[in-house]
Amino acid sequence: MRSRRVAALAFGIAVLLVAGTAASAADVEMTFYGNQHFKFVTPGGQVILINPWVKGNPDWPSSMKIEEIRKVDAIFVSGGHGDDMGNADEIAKQSGATIVTPAELGTYFQLAGVPTPQIFGSGAGGQGTIAGVKYQIVHTHHSTGYTVPNQLMRQYGGVNSGYILTFDNGLKVYFASSSPLTIEFQLFGSRYKPHVALLPVGGRFQMHPDDAAYAAKLLTTDNPNLKTVVPQHHRLSAPSPGGPGATPEAFDAEVKKLGLPLAVLNPKIGQTYTITATGEVK
Repeated sequence: MRSRRVAALAFGIAVLLVAGTAASAADVEMTFYGNQHFKFVTPGGQVILINPWVKGNPDWPSSMKIEEIRKVDAIFVSGGHGDDMGNADEIAKQSGATIVTPAELGTYFQLAGVPTPQIFGSGAGGQGTIAGVKYQIVHTHHSTGYTVPNQLMRQYGGVNSGYILTFDNGLKVYFASSSPLTIEFQLFGSRYKPHVALLPVGGRFQMHPDDAAYAAKLLTTDNPNLKTVVPQHHRLSAPSPGGPGATPEAFDAEVKKLGLPLAVLNPKIGQTYTITATGEVK
């Protein structure tokens, strides 16, 4: 009789351990490498990069080398500026990753030697699934011109893209690229209901912290999902484009000033954060 109780207890503990492991496996991992460079690892193990700026990025960890970035499944690029598309071409060539890019910017990646099957041109309104991640492309009001060697004129790179990514556990992350404050944030909140929003706060070429906080407010329109907002497109080891006041701390203060029931995550460079299916950060 006692042996049966012991066996039942052991079985119960095993079930709890498996359940705990399964719950943990259902989370998404996020790592920030400065500016707009984000890395996500899906519950299924796929690696997704957004705007992977490495060379010239003042906040990129000096101990990490671009040659080491070889396990990547998909790269989402918002536009053609150097701190947007960054080094997506090099990383795609050495990893085999698919680049999701504004269609016109695909020409740049072809010229850079990225194999054509790895270039997926699209635009605002486009949607689909890449590397197990569903994406919805939304427009942003920001330029996308890119440069080529020996030419002074920037080339047209299409319409800048924002992305709403839905991971296999249901988590929705909205990357707002370099957008200014527009009424579309209200639409995106109501229509797509993201749990997490990555909002630019660096100023001058995109939103300053006060506008970014108001964008977060608009994203809560008919959207009970939004739990966490993350500042991006700022500098940590150098001044942000908008000056010394364009900081994550200022953004946090503005969110509090508006009384928004949102968590502001000011991610540390290179630190990995775990995000649950409902948008809470562990």
